[in-house]
Amino acid sequence: MALEHSDSSLFIGNPHIRLNSVGSTNAYAQECISKSNPTEGTVISASFQSDGKGQIGRFWESEMDKNILCSTILRPIFLPPQDQFQLNMAVSLAILDFVSHYIPNERVRIKWPNDIYVNDDKIAGILIQNTLKGKSISSCVVGTGINVNQIQFSSFIPNPTSLCKIMQTEVNIEMAFLKLFEYLTIRYRQLFRGEIESLKNAYLQHLYRINEWWHFEDVNYAVFTGKILGVDEIGQLIVEREDGRQSVFAFREIRFVI
Repeated sequence: MALEHSDSSLFIGNPHIRLNSVGSTNAYAQECISKSNPTEGTVISASFQSDGKGQIGRFWESEMDKNILCSTILRPIFLPPQDQFQLNMAVSLAILDFVSHYIPNERVRIKWPNDIYVNDDKIAGILIQNTLKGKSISSCVVGTGINVNQIQFSSFIPNPTSLCKIMQTEVNIEMAFLKLFEYLTIRYRQLFRGEIESLKNAYLQHLYRINEWWHFEDVNYAVFTGKILGVDEIGQLIVEREDGRQSVFAFREIRFVI
């Protein structure tokens, strides 16, 4: 049942489909949607992904049984397609809330648009795939990868970290899933209730390097110094250059030089 009738009806993670191994939980979730009518809030998790997906076809690395790898099926039919970045904000904040729960004294931030960083290291990634029907989002798959108990990472990954590396102790994965579902539910309910200003304020408050002069690279590989001012209505990044000009960047049009 979709959330439209009562925001208290949703409990993300019920049902929770657990897989030992799968190519991609997002692909599995999309297949479920195409073949059946899964309940909103259904979560598919896997102990291992052989073909885990990151943004723009990138690979998400994870050792067996070490991390949270899951996809959540949502049906945000209340959200117009032009406002889909609001869902990105809600999900990003939920993952930030989750990470901050375990490491409350660390600097946890959202690296635009939706990577989760601890200081300058990446701890989580999000891949949101929306399916549009008419003037609404008929279904959405939120893929989430969170580094929990993995310590060693491949050398080609530039700046990974995990909860275990930071805390110096392993995290109970089962309890972590329940905590994740709780935070996702809270933030998704905010979105449903139309608390967009609150979500955006929180998103900007926790945005990585906001209001700091930093080095960026554009699509032409030109490096420049700029300062993030915020995001516009569709989620594009607003950056002020040293000469005072403001530029707006869509996803993949700008990257941090870290």
